[in-house]
Parts: sequence; C-alpha cells; structure tokens
Amino acid sequence: MSAPWGNAPIFYALAHVQFNAIPAMAKYAPEIADRLRRAGYPDAQEDKQSVASFDMTIGGDPDAQKMDRREVLRWRLSNREKTACFLLSQDALIYQTTHYSGRDAFFAELQKGLEVVHKVVGLDFVDRIGLRYLNSVLPCEGETLDQYLIPEVLGLSGKLKDGLQQGLVEAVAQLSYGILVSRAYTVVSQGGNPPLPPELLPLQLEVQPRFSPRNGFITVLDNDCFIQKRDAFSLSSIVATLQKLREGIGLAFDCSFTPFAQDRWK
Repeated sequence: MSAPWGNAPIFYALAHVQFNAIPAMAKYAPEIADRLRRAGYPDAQEDKQSVASFDMTIGGDPDAQKMDRREVLRWRLSNREKTACFLLSQDALIYQTTHYSGRDAFFAELQKGLEVVHKVVGLDFVDRIGLRYLNSVLPCEGETLDQYLIPEVLGLSGKLKDGLQQGLVEAVAQLSYGILVSRAYTVVSQGGNPPLPPELLPLQLEVQPRFSPRNGFITVLDNDCFIQKRDAFSLSSIVATLQKLREGIGLAFDCSFTPFAQDRWK
C-alpha cells in the first residue's frame, strides 16, 4: 500500500533486530525498562521463552537427531493500553503493535527502543533485521473471500468449501535485499481474534475490535521479509533496511487482493 487506508486490514505488525549478544543484559534491563517507561512503555514484565534447537551427530544421521530445549530470559515492555510493546532479550529487540498507523510511525517507535538499548549497553553490530505484517481478510455478511482475494492466494480453499477446515498457501522469494516469505491461512472462524501462527503466541496485546471475526471463513495474509547479514550497528542503516523490507512485503500484499477489496479497505 502506498498510503495508509482508512479501513486497512493490517491487525498486527512486528519488527525484529538481532544484535551482538550482551551476556550481562539482565544487569542492564532495569535501566532500559526505566528509560522506555518514560518514553511511553510503563508496563514492564520479565518472562522466559522456551527455545528449541536440533543437534545432529557426526555423519548427519537424521535418526540420531537430538532436540535441545532451553529457556531464554526476556523483558516485555508495553504501553498502558497494551496495543504495543518491546520484547528485549540478550541478543535482540522486537517491536510489535496491534494498532498500526503507518510505516513512519512504526519505524520511529522501533528506532526509539534501539536508541535506548544502544545508549545503555553500546551495541556493536546487527546480524538480522526482519519485518512481518499480518492482515485479516474478513468478508462482510453476504460476501465471500474470493471477492477479496485472487484465486492463487486461496488455493484449493477456494474450491473445497464443503467441509473445509483450513488451507495454507506459501511462497518464498529471494529478493536482492532479503528473503520474502508470504503465507495465506484460510480457516473456519468461530469468533475471537484472527488466527496467529504458533510462534507468535501467546499474543499479549489487545487486537482492535473491528478484527473480531464473525463465524465463517477468514484468511490471514502473513508476509515476512528479512535479511541476515552482519553490519556495524547504525540506526540510519537499520531504518533504511526496514524501508527496503517494507517494499518486499508490499510486493506480496499488493498482488494478493482484488479491486473489490481495495474499495472496501480504502
């Protein structure tokens, strides 16, 4: 989308910056939390995230694969309304929101968080930058998903309507500035918030009421664009990279919907 729409379907946005590990992050977290409190994020909580990794024995025998699960300490710093928050860990900062108002405001908040972390710990380099947008396609009463989305996005979900429980279409593209992963989930909704992929659960932010789906079919467009490359830490370079990644997300989103949907969302 070239400009914000009044009824845009985006209900969740995430930006992720992975940087050099700070082994003593637990020591610095209280100061980071206090600075972000004064910047509009007063709700600070500490929790642990379970992370799984797989190890192969010498020889690469898949039957000998072992899974290692460990808990990673992180800090959740939310605004008062619980519509946006930072997730801070030893080697990354994530900014996420359920009230997206445009890329400039979104990137500015992420930059605000990165500035605080850098001032407190002194970051050296960045290994990964990622951007992920989730859009909820909710037909109104009397409408259908194929009025909103092109057939390629719906896949067989557009044909197997009797008894359909869920459908998934995925495309991966290597762009000149990163990797784009575009997915479309179609499910039968029983109400509540739009469905989220497992790695984003639990979502501890408030989703806008207009995205509470009615009973029936709903499609979530999940576009993820990222780059894995080590560069010296630079806020201006990070924002420039995010702008490029946003172009990649736009490539996938803009070719997914119909003129009918555009009229509804504008």
